[in-house]
Amino acid sequence: MDRLSRWFEGHGNAWLRAAGICGLGLVLADISHDRPTPGLSGSHLVVLIGIVLAGLAWLAHGPAGAVDRRISVIMLAAGMVGGGLAALASPSSAALALPGVIALLAGSALSLLEAAGVAACGLATFVAGYLVGAAPGFSLPGSCLVVIGALFAGLWRRQYLVRAEQAERAATQTRLAEQEHVRAQVLEERARIAREIHDVLAHTLGGLVVQLDAADTLLGEGGDPEGGSNLVAGARRLAVEGLEETRRAITALRTDPVALPEALAALVGGDSTQISQHVLGTPRQLPPEASLAVYRTAQEALANARKHAPGAPVTMNLSFGQHQTVLQVANAAPPGDTTNVSAGPLAATGGGYGLDGLTERAKLLGGTMRAGPDHQGGWTVELWIPA
Repeated sequence: MDRLSRWFEGHGNAWLRAAGICGLGLVLADISHDRPTPGLSGSHLVVLIGIVLAGLAWLAHGPAGAVDRRISVIMLAAGMVGGGLAALASPSSAALALPGVIALLAGSALSLLEAAGVAACGLATFVAGYLVGAAPGFSLPGSCLVVIGALFAGLWRRQYLVRAEQAERAATQTRLAEQEHVRAQVLEERARIAREIHDVLAHTLGGLVVQLDAADTLLGEGGDPEGGSNLVAGARRLAVEGLEETRRAITALRTDPVALPEALAALVGGDSTQISQHVLGTPRQLPPEASLAVYRTAQEALANARKHAPGAPVTMNLSFGQHQTVLQVANAAPPGDTTNVSAGPLAATGGGYGLDGLTERAKLLGGTMRAGPDHQGGWTVELWIPA
């Protein structure tokens, strides 16, 4: 449809205009060989005036014609009267094609009321000429049917062109909407990847900075080389864990995530003696974004527990409800300190942006995330998502 429309815009109008000129020429040639022929007296003059008026209207309003609307209506009405006169005077020729084509042009180019007015001029000419005295062989019903049929054909063509234009406009709007949708999906995917990279790097590099700072302090003062070496070893362990976590993040971006309970069990790892994990309800596969939000929340909560309450027991409960999934990670106060939950050697790592990012994840999924102290002096992180 687009290719055909472009062809008509570039070539079709010229071809149709040429065809209109040829058609007019054939009609005039047929009239010129019939009786009465165009001339300057009597019925010959009527035929001449009729073909001149109709021919001018035909040529002026052919394809690619550009005429002022009011002048257009007047010219078509005059051409309709002229074509009617020619058909009345020369009924055995092709003169009836003149008002028929003009009715077709009026229906295609004018409004319904204007086109009906132009056609009425032709019908009135037929009726008046018939009453005054038309040439033998003139058929009033047949002539009226030709004009009315051509008028309806023109109106149908006009409606077809309007519907085609509306369809083209709707298709264009659909394409623009699809492009905008694709662009929004790309931006959303970029934001998701950015969150993954931020979570991995912030979690790993924050711990590395604190470990290396503490090691530098111990080794610089020379008071505890063994402790400094242990911190360096811990920094190396964090770096290895960070690389492994980066690989897991890339895998999660490329493939479907593993079952959530198994992923959380792998996250607990060697701390199973300190961390108790419980799965409540019937486990099910969550959507990728929801599963990743639960995993990141558990990761951040466990990291904060190790950071602020080292050595304190941690309880992690994953509950699968009918319409929601709830993760709760709670840690007790650090041993020997029931009032300060920021006593760990890693307490200075990070700047609180991890919890903000998790809250943003939860909101995007239509859920909530809450983190704060509990009544026993510990800390609780709870995520609720409708999945």
